[in-house]
Amino acid sequence: MQATSVHQHYVEYKDTFVAYLLWFFLGFLGVHRFYLNDVVGGVIWLFTGALCGLGWIIDICLIPGMVESENQRLNAGRQTIVVTNNSPQYMPPQFMPQQYPQQNQYSPQNSNYNNPNVQPYYK
Repeated sequence: MQATSVHQHYVEYKDTFVAYLLWFFLGFLGVHRFYLNDVVGGVIWLFTGALCGLGWIIDICLIPGMVESENQRLNAGRQTIVVTNNSPQYMPPQFMPQQYPQQNQYSPQNSNYNNPNVQPYYK
């Protein structure tokens, strides 16, 4: 019998409510941006007072998108490691295949080649 074990790492996702609490009380210092791993934005907010308060107001609308993108980034980095007979095998996260719209196939009936109103161009 072959021994198999699966190790999965627990990923702590970011919460929109926590981000809004940090934004409301410490938003002028950019703490909510540090919480969402936006270090550059957090440093800018820290040294400019949230762009003199204007950035603090704009972040009301931006926080849900920032939380969603950070959670997607955290989810994309997950790997499942399957250990069989002491040899780990890495399995990438499962992604849904992208669906492309059906394209029309070329057919001579749809071309202008047999159209009597279209004259060929010769030099």
